[in-house]
Amino acid sequence: MMKRRELREHTFKLVFSALFDTCFPEESFEYYFLDNDISGADAEYIRSAVNGIVSHLGSIDEAILRNTKGYTFDRISKICLAAMRVAIYEIFYIPNDDIPGSVSISEAIEIAEKYENEKSKSFVNGILGTVLREFEKEV
Repeated sequence: MMKRRELREHTFKLVFSALFDTCFPEESFEYYFLDNDISGADAEYIRSAVNGIVSHLGSIDEAILRNTKGYTFDRISKICLAAMRVAIYEIFYIPNDDIPGSVSISEAIEIAEKYENEKSKSFVNGILGTVLREFEKEV
């Protein structure tokens, strides 16, 4: 069984790759899982998270755009966008006692820094921090 951090990173990679496809076919999961030796509960968790992100993309992207003053999606790097989508999905749709919002943000920052650069972490942190505060006010 993988650690949650590893599951989140695999989810990020699939969400990132989906940014370049007009659709995300079921075979994409199977190829990815085979290439990365992922099976069982780990594969199901990742599949469920990616499908959840795709099905809630409208509300997730709305939260991003609402908090990126003056930015449009074409100005946001695809790495930051994918990392934020994973974090916002966790904040909005996974119970807080399972994954605290602060953990989702921290992990998204680490992913953005790992796959992009140091500057991306402050951008991701700023957007996700605001999204989390808004969400906590509503709940």
